[in-house]
Amino acid sequence: MNPALSVVFFTTLAGAGQGLLLALVAAHWAAREGWIAAAMDPGFAALGALVAAALAAAGLVASFFHLGRPERAWRTATQWRTSWLSREVIVLPVFIALTLALAAAQAAGRADWALPLGALAALAALLLFVCTGMIYACIRFLREWATPLTPLNFTLLGCANGLTLAAALAALRAPALLPFFAAGALAFTLAGLAGRLAAWQRNATLAPK
Repeated sequence: MNPALSVVFFTTLAGAGQGLLLALVAAHWAAREGWIAAAMDPGFAALGALVAAALAAAGLVASFFHLGRPERAWRTATQWRTSWLSREVIVLPVFIALTLALAAAQAAGRADWALPLGALAALAALLLFVCTGMIYACIRFLREWATPLTPLNFTLLGCANGLTLAAALAALRAPALLPFFAAGALAFTLAGLAGRLAAWQRNATLAPK
């Protein structure tokens, strides 16, 4: 398969944004529970959430370039009962909106709003990973993709990208959080490698029908 570059840009950009949001929420909860000594600076959290929303929005823009009739893109959301693509089209704007709301709450210093908004945005990010992965995993005649490893690898690699980006931002704006994000980036990169190796091993054993 040779996917269109617009699809590659979408999955990479949006996945990194989702992973970055999940990394920020995880760091916030870890600091709140005392699992890490460093506190989450609201300014850094707001910046990170804005970057995550921008990446997801850029991915959304990129996705329009592989549509034959972009002006009819809204119709893709009407088949949400049966289509994973429709569900993705619905969840992505919800994720962007929740992430922007989280950035606004952090910038305003509203910790009471940041926690529930972060939880909702994290849930939307995970749902979006599932929707994106299932678009390919549900194609039964492409047996290389028709496996639970497909959405799993979308999630692992997206989180690895997001944590790597979070580590880069922390190195610039919040050095105390760098060890947390760097360790997470390494762990998810290795997990993503294991997931891809498992998929390659599975695909190598598939016999043609």
